[in-house]
Amino acid sequence: MSDENETLFSENLLEGDEEELAEDESEEARKYIDPDERLLAVIEGVVDGRTSLNRLAVTDCRIIFYPRGGGFLASFTKTSAISLDYDKIITVEGKKGMLLGEIGIATKENVFRFKDMAKDDVDQIANMIVRRKEKAKAQRVISPSRESALEQLKKLAELRAMGAITEEEFQEKRKKLMEII
Repeated sequence: MSDENETLFSENLLEGDEEELAEDESEEARKYIDPDERLLAVIEGVVDGRTSLNRLAVTDCRIIFYPRGGGFLASFTKTSAISLDYDKIITVEGKKGMLLGEIGIATKENVFRFKDMAKDDVDQIANMIVRRKEKAKAQRVISPSRESALEQLKKLAELRAMGAITEEEFQEKRKKLMEII
């Protein structure tokens, strides 16, 4: 398993001068990600039915299928990419053949199959996406309870202002709610 502080590149992308190729691939991927996103992996393959989308970038916020620049594809803009936030992903499934592998990613609307990728990358990338999906889900679960605690705190302040509860009651409940926030 790679260190998540380093970007993972498909071995297919790094034949020759690895450091220079990694920088080129990273620079290309950064055209499609936001400045505050962290790039975790770039994998070579192809989106089934959309052969121009031949890269998969995994970031800390989402995954992006995008075309590799050069020639005709260089004229494509950021909008030619497909971006999937982790909270939109329902399932992730990896399959390995004799030489190549694929990852299937399902959302409510579509199933994306990223094919012809190095089979050695399938498990690592699929697991990385699943971990990020679970992390996004955990953050979603925490947020509503925090908002709920803030709403309850506002209501308590209103009750105190109306004289419905005492200052001591307010402070006691406020302390419990602040632990949630």
